[in-house]
Amino acid sequence: MNMETVISFAKQQGYDNALYLGKWKEYDAYEPVFDGADVSFVGLPFMILTKGDTVRMSTSEEAFEQIQDTVKSIT
Repeated sequence: MNMETVISFAKQQGYDNALYLGKWKEYDAYEPVFDGADVSFVGLPFMILTKGDTVRMSTSEEAFEQIQDTVKSIT
C-alpha cells in the first residue's frame, strides 16, 4: 500500500497524517497523527492497518493487544 493512500485514509478519519510503525502481525501498521506542536490524547491508540489492498482502523481489542505486544517486546 502506498503512503499517499494511507495518509488519505487517515485524513478521512479526521487525522492530518500517518507515520509508519512497522509490521504488526500480518499487517503494515501506521500511527494516525495530528499535525501541531501539542500532543493530542484522543483515546485508545488506534492504528491504521493495511494488508494488500485493504486499509482499515484497528479495533479496540487490537489496540490493547498492540500495547501488550509492545510492552512484552521491551521487557
